[in-house]
Amino acid sequence: MEKIIDRTRRSAVKIPSPIVRTAPTPLYLLSRLVRQSNFKVVLTGEGSDEIFGGYDLFKETLIRKFWSRNPDSAWRPSLLKRLYPTLPLAPGRAKFYLETFYKTGLSDTNLYYYSHIPRISTTTRVKGFFTDDIKNRIGSYDSLSVFGQNLPTGFPRWHILARAQFLEARSLLAGYLLSSQGDRVGAANSIEGRYPFLDYRVVEFAATIPPRLKISGLKEKFILKKSLTKELPKNILDRVKQPYMAPDSNCFFAPNSPEYIQERLSEDSLNNVGIFNPVMVAKLREKCAKLSHAHLSFKDNMSFIGILSTQILYQQYIDDFRIPTPPDRASFKVRHDYSS
Repeated sequence: MEKIIDRTRRSAVKIPSPIVRTAPTPLYLLSRLVRQSNFKVVLTGEGSDEIFGGYDLFKETLIRKFWSRNPDSAWRPSLLKRLYPTLPLAPGRAKFYLETFYKTGLSDTNLYYYSHIPRISTTTRVKGFFTDDIKNRIGSYDSLSVFGQNLPTGFPRWHILARAQFLEARSLLAGYLLSSQGDRVGAANSIEGRYPFLDYRVVEFAATIPPRLKISGLKEKFILKKSLTKELPKNILDRVKQPYMAPDSNCFFAPNSPEYIQERLSEDSLNNVGIFNPVMVAKLREKCAKLSHAHLSFKDNMSFIGILSTQILYQQYIDDFRIPTPPDRASFKVRHDYSS
């Protein structure tokens, strides 16, 4: 565990933007293993979930839209439990959590970001850790309004699944999966990723496929799986989709955790950076340490990783930033061959 934590620290330096997940770390280690195996180029499946409806987010959206037609229904929200049968909570608590989380903005189907309301609501709470100065600087700035200004013509008339796919591809795919969790960790080990599903011809074709063929009932990537029935084993086609996840805050509270965590999240360091409220962060640290072997909420995990990664980046690129010294030009010998 200590080695994993140390690798997490070294991987964070290679991603020059704050992150709220530790997922880039195992992918960095995987890309290093690929390089050690003498491969330089890999094929990877980014984009398939976005264009063929593979994420649970898309099924959640369809369920929420169905639920919104009868918000008082007792059985419609139970469909959510089918998406997460292994949720690490007691049955009664799991039902309460799912219904509470996904009922946020349930009837706001006219909002362009309807599909992402529950997640946006959770992520927004991270702002509660900002200092008063940062909150005042943000003021009334509305990032959702800004993000919604450049939507395609006729976007409100798109099918709700198509809208969800577009927003997911435009935000998480472009801004995170292909950068912090993709190209940057691959390039750190001189690995080039190739993305067949993101070929513009594949994307254009996928956009013409009716939503009912992308998600049939609650079966994701329906048409893609049908097209590969002869090529893939049945147990692969029929298995329950497992999200790619890595340990979050709990991996930083294992025995022999590195000192940099204490340093970066100390009151002096937080005051020096001036972004996060030291009192709020101290309470979060205490909560994460106390529940390090339990199931923490997404909000707490994202908040902790976001705060820690921001503090580390500030140290690396502002406090301790050093411009590399260029090699002595005299050490280079340029040879010119004019014989041809």
